[in-house]
Amino acid sequence: MTMYIGATFKELTRKRVFLVTLILTAIFLVLFAVGVREMAAMDGQNQVSPAARLMNGMVLMVLGLFFAQLLSAFFVLFSAMGTVTGEQESGLLLAVAARPIPRWKLYLAKWLGHAVWVAVYSAALFLAVVWTVHSQAGLPVLAADVLRGFALFIWMPILLLSLAMLGSVYLPMLGNGIFAALLYGFALFCGLVEGISAYGGVNPAVGKFVLLAGLIIPTDSVYRRSLYELLGGADWAGLALSDMGPFSMPSVPSNAFLLYTVGYAAVLLWLGCRAFSRKDL
Repeated sequence: MTMYIGATFKELTRKRVFLVTLILTAIFLVLFAVGVREMAAMDGQNQVSPAARLMNGMVLMVLGLFFAQLLSAFFVLFSAMGTVTGEQESGLLLAVAARPIPRWKLYLAKWLGHAVWVAVYSAALFLAVVWTVHSQAGLPVLAADVLRGFALFIWMPILLLSLAMLGSVYLPMLGNGIFAALLYGFALFCGLVEGISAYGGVNPAVGKFVLLAGLIIPTDSVYRRSLYELLGGADWAGLALSDMGPFSMPSVPSNAFLLYTVGYAAVLLWLGCRAFSRKDL
């Protein structure tokens, strides 16, 4: 497995888009840190009350992690959209599959190799945003809350990775990238619609539509639960997530839903292993 993890990293570094992603990530983190520092300085000059300062810190955390999850999703899409069909077109997959290794093990090894680096990248983003808001804006965060939010924030792109790798067995590289991006965007759009609808009360039809979307692609639901846990759960999250327009959170994904996402990922991996074992190389 270690060999495949190292091979995946070498494959990522050979792609120009990897360098572009790192540059964009660095620019985002620098600009975000500067913006948070300036807003904190303005609060100090205007002698903002502690309650208002706390609310501003929460808002900055929500916005920072929203863009961080977009970057994590972009990293997943460019790294995994051609895992199978891309290597098949280049002839690399045929050479690798010729080894005396069951194909399902090869598929799982490729998934694990990508999952490790996706988790590393997402973890660095999450910790950078949380540390910036905590140190610059003075938002208090508890270690237990950070740990729960951290685990769920990493789980979100891994779910997307499982979906993108399954698509790479059936679709060409570009088509799979578009397909996975559209599904991710659809889930994100549904979450924003639910946030907007909270102001007039969640319409039952909208609630059912959002629930169905969450079952099909649960990435946004996991991300929102990550925010909820990071901001202190029921104690604090309601303050920041109840009056933020499209970023509001009228409902919180339950623990049962999180268990569903585990089964969702397991089914995607099983389907991927099964399809890859039967694929004509």
